Amino acid sequence: MDLLNRRVLAFSSKNNREMIRKTLAAGNFKVSFINALSEVSAAISEFGPTFFVHDWAAVEASQTRQFHLKFASSVQATEIIRILLVQEITPSILAFANDALIERVFTYGSASLNLGAELDMVAARQDSSELAKLVREIKTEDFEYDQNSIDERIEHLYQKFPHDTKVKLEFGNLSFRRQEYDVALSLAQDIVNREAHNMRAMNLMARCLMKKGDFQKAFATLSEASVLSPANPERLIMMGDALYGSGDLDEAIDYYQEALDIEPELKPEAGGKIGQIRLEQGQLEDALDLFKNSVSEEEAAGFFNNAAVKAVRDGHPQQALKLYETALKALKTDKFKPLIYFNISLSHRRLGNIDEALESIRSSLRYDENYEKARSQLEQLMSLKKSS
Repeated sequence: MDLLNRRVLAFSSKNNREMIRKTLAAGNFKVSFINALSEVSAAISEFGPTFFVHDWAAVEASQTRQFHLKFASSVQATEIIRILLVQEITPSILAFANDALIERVFTYGSASLNLGAELDMVAARQDSSELAKLVREIKTEDFEYDQNSIDERIEHLYQKFPHDTKVKLEFGNLSFRRQEYDVALSLAQDIVNREAHNMRAMNLMARCLMKKGDFQKAFATLSEASVLSPANPERLIMMGDALYGSGDLDEAIDYYQEALDIEPELKPEAGGKIGQIRLEQGQLEDALDLFKNSVSEEEAAGFFNNAAVKAVRDGHPQQALKLYETALKALKTDKFKPLIYFNISLSHRRLGNIDEALESIRSSLRYDENYEKARSQLEQLMSLKKSS
């Protein structure tokens, strides 16, 4: 590794700072210390480190967990190799490191002896990893995203390195995207059999199981993962999904809400799902409030509209009317009003309310005078009105 790349960003407790400084200086690394996790992003941009060494004792454990879980999905995560220093390497620590895409975990004892040499070996493995190169390439600003091309490269890597755990997991995710759920599940299970702390493989197992309709086993798998690596908001949403799929709606809401409490930025996903459950439970105003604060007006209106269409199919036009009318409240613009009023007119027609049906279809045409289906519906309703 050349001198320009021998830069380490470090965040540590006061007790361990001098140890980290000395052991890295002995390996000819230049170290820059920060005082808070909030400084990481700016420090990476300014200092340009190859590594981020994080001392577990530097800050409360929940802050460490949430920082790294969130940071793992950022572009900067591909620009830096994260190392965790701990008192003892436990299954829980290994599970968290896997969950958060932390490259290596070292004890304080081993770090004090040869951390510099260990970093050199980690960097060498990263430089030689074709999968790591692909991930870095995808994250660059000038990369022209082409999912088919990426999938072909992942398939090639799996053919070349079928026993590499990281490659196998990416191929499992590819199989899942291709809806080859049995293949993906088998690959994920094989990884977990070899690495019980592999949280990302357990997540893949659960997603496959849900696609196959086995929501209870999916929830059990996610629960096991959550014990090893707790408070992962994205996994909490998956646990909510598993409960939702098995019909445990109130418990599903608890998990969605817990995810929101940890990571408010997940409101569009978690809030939208709570809204869907409230909608199913007939709590229309609660659902409307949730949708307004979490999803777009198009999505919000779509949820109500779809529920109303289902109510019509199930022979409940009166219920459908309430849903359509709530859908109108979700709209901030006129874009979807022609469709909603058209559907309201159909429901009134099914109920024999011809005058109300006419009023609604005329409202539809006021918002879109060229709406052909509405024009046809108006003509039919006028004929019914005359013959009655």
